[in-house]
Amino acid sequence: MIHSMSSQPDPFDLVGVFQEVNDKFFDNFLELPVFRWNSRLRSSAGRFIPGQRKWIQDAPPVIEVASYLLEESNAAFLIRDTVAHEMIHYWLWVRRQPYGHTPEFYEKMKLMGVSRYNPVPRTVSYKYVYRCAHCETEFPARRRLGPLACAKCCRRYGQGKYDVRFKLHLVRAWDPAVPLKTT
Repeated sequence: MIHSMSSQPDPFDLVGVFQEVNDKFFDNFLELPVFRWNSRLRSSAGRFIPGQRKWIQDAPPVIEVASYLLEESNAAFLIRDTVAHEMIHYWLWVRRQPYGHTPEFYEKMKLMGVSRYNPVPRTVSYKYVYRCAHCETEFPARRRLGPLACAKCCRRYGQGKYDVRFKLHLVRAWDPAVPLKTT
């Protein structure tokens, strides 16, 4: 086993990153949560899952980090930033405060120099384009759609209810080079 002489934690060691951030910004107030790499996260870089505080079934909180961050050229920065962001949610939850993106969350985030948004989301590309036969507006879709209708036309001409006259029809495969028709 190779031991590092550096006092900095390995950026891919989530526990080490947690301990460093916990010491620096939370005075070691937070207990170690469960950490997981999540290969299914795409639009977010991480997430905080609160634990359970029931005496019958106690479950620790979980912080998940998107595994695709490991592939980025600035992975160390992104992973540390993501863990720190999720730790703010955790810190608020432990203090029994609303743990969403509240004013207190933003204040702590600014103090720590942490990002609010994921700078490198991995979105799934579109595969299909559907069109409303009435207004000819086109809608990109990631998967084949069932019986859906153009909401704008249904509101305007169908009293806000589904109307088969405005059903969306598959017109072509998605091609980012071809602009969508909008009204």
